[in-house]
Amino acid sequence: MTQFAASPAPQSTQSTQRITTLTRRDIFDYLSGEGAPWWGRLDEIDFLGSLYDLDRLASTDSRYTTAREDIIKHRVDNPLDWDDDWVFEYPPFQLHEGPDEVLLAFLARLVHPEVQPDVDRASQQVAKLNRLLGPDGWTLRAFKFISGRPVYAPAPAPTTGPLVSLPLDDDDTGKLDLVLGQTCSLLDRDGEEVARDLLRPTVLTLRRDGGFYHPIPGDGWTDATYEAVLTVPSVLLPAFTEAVINAVWQRLEGVLTRLQRADVQSLVVEGDMGPLPAVSPDWRDQTAEPDLPVLRGFRIGLQTTEFDVTAQDFSDLEIRDQDQGLPYFYDTRGSRLITDFLLDDRQRVATLCNVTLINKDGVLSPRIKLWKKDKSKAAKTAATEAIPGTEAPQIVKALVDTSDAHESFWKVIRFLESCVGLDIPDSSLRLVVGDEAELARLLADQDRTTLLEAVRAAVGGALTEEDIRLISNRKAQLQRFDRLLNDPEFFQQERAQVAGPEAVWQGFFEKNSWIFGYGLTFVACGPYDDGKLERITTGANIFAGAGKRSDAVMRSRGFISSLLFCEIKTHLTSLLASAPYRAPDVYQVSKEVVGAVAQVQKTAYKAQQLVSGQLHRQFRDDGAPTGIEVSTVRPRQVLVIGSLSEFTDGGAANPEKITSFEQYRRSIQDVEVITFDELYERACFIVQDR
Repeated sequence: MTQFAASPAPQSTQSTQRITTLTRRDIFDYLSGEGAPWWGRLDEIDFLGSLYDLDRLASTDSRYTTAREDIIKHRVDNPLDWDDDWVFEYPPFQLHEGPDEVLLAFLARLVHPEVQPDVDRASQQVAKLNRLLGPDGWTLRAFKFISGRPVYAPAPAPTTGPLVSLPLDDDDTGKLDLVLGQTCSLLDRDGEEVARDLLRPTVLTLRRDGGFYHPIPGDGWTDATYEAVLTVPSVLLPAFTEAVINAVWQRLEGVLTRLQRADVQSLVVEGDMGPLPAVSPDWRDQTAEPDLPVLRGFRIGLQTTEFDVTAQDFSDLEIRDQDQGLPYFYDTRGSRLITDFLLDDRQRVATLCNVTLINKDGVLSPRIKLWKKDKSKAAKTAATEAIPGTEAPQIVKALVDTSDAHESFWKVIRFLESCVGLDIPDSSLRLVVGDEAELARLLADQDRTTLLEAVRAAVGGALTEEDIRLISNRKAQLQRFDRLLNDPEFFQQERAQVAGPEAVWQGFFEKNSWIFGYGLTFVACGPYDDGKLERITTGANIFAGAGKRSDAVMRSRGFISSLLFCEIKTHLTSLLASAPYRAPDVYQVSKEVVGAVAQVQKTAYKAQQLVSGQLHRQFRDDGAPTGIEVSTVRPRQVLVIGSLSEFTDGGAANPEKITSFEQYRRSIQDVEVITFDELYERACFIVQDR
């Protein structure tokens, strides 16, 4: 394909870009491989002239001025200069990296009756293009007809999930894994979280059912009927209850039917035997189990059930299936079962703590076993110890020395103690002094209610169990706030799961509106009502009844509430322009700050215009009052953006940058500009009194 020098393309303020580079490359490869010209029965200049102003687009050749001159020189006068598919990489046309609308307009023109007169061929092209565009949320649809021939236009569509190419054969392992991924996505969409999580470590295969199912008239059964087989880790097999299997099969059957595999008519769940041990031909003559071969310089990436205490975060763990009699620890970040906690990892031997949860009359009780693993063997083999006076090494079951890993071991113990509902034996003795002795006496061998009363007696006040839960949760969310703000790797992991960086913070604040309530002003604030923070304020809105959207609509607490509108950007947004406006000490605020301030001002203004009078009373659909009454006089406006750490140079604060920013934000009427680090510190003051 002809290569062009890169040139900056104009950006459209109305554009979107959901079509990935991978999808664009697949589309171009498909069109190039068809063999027929993309310009159809038109010539290239006529085709492109209906989409672009060729006389205004700049040339990529320094000898010429416009794109039209480019095309005439290299495709008309010298047709061998550029390949037929030159258009896909020509920078001014923006097909490779531009907005979705540009590429979609090109494709719609390509199948237009004026360009492609063959209706059947155009229909085949549209079907293929829609399969490629589907995962990115676009489709081509007929919206009118010319002389009975359809004219297509792009339209948004629900994403179709991972792209699976037909045919879907029995041994297409990669394709079947994508089918399983689509099924998992459907379970997630429908709120089937248990089935979704159990599905992740499984493997899907298809096989003949062997004629074991008796045909029923009308069900389409034949001797060629297939069954879907889910191979699951044996330890999870009991968790695949009838309800879970039915939930998985309901979605999986629909996916397979769409992929023309209606012959798959049942689902079977089987346990995984795990890796088979390697044996030598003379295994009968050997007294000890042979080692599995270790490949030098190569490690097989099998999923481990070990949790590294020194490197991983206990907040990622949760207890699953405690109500089904088979409780286990689950790593939500790694999507895996946890059976052992890695306390110490040496070159040859690792020290592990195996924790088994036992359900005793609805209360979970941990069983702990410390053991040493021989890492030179691929299987989980207990390390042996040489005992003086014996001829051969022995497996020592009476003692495992954890002196080298005692800190990690107690991390596990503290984690187990923090698990709500876990019954930890408390018969151990403690040395206490002063008032602690009285508190220990009150707490010894008491139930949960008595413990709560003891805490009340010790600290005073009407402390409830909900208070304790609330404080604990807010401390955990404060730690998450800190990681999002200061751990770039963690923030990027969270960003990969949502639509963009602003969506990370929007989701966090939706779950933690208390941060706004205490953090924005010294007047306590809360959500406008029981709905989301992010609300539509003009058009079809919370006042009149698609419109303008505010990241957070809140109201102050009091007999009469005041409205508060908040725009939430990201902590990575620049507060100042990169270069001084007037050297060396005058900096102007960034265009992002200026734009965001204008945005929240306009949101508040438009919302205020919708509400008549100085007070607004909200009513339910049936006319009953909700009890919400807000003042509409000069609504408060807040912008959360950036971080003050931007103003540091070499670890020290830059006074010129700080002064420029403070002068700007203190000069704005009605809008309070708060940085993410300031918001974090205010939240710390509430939770930790610091």
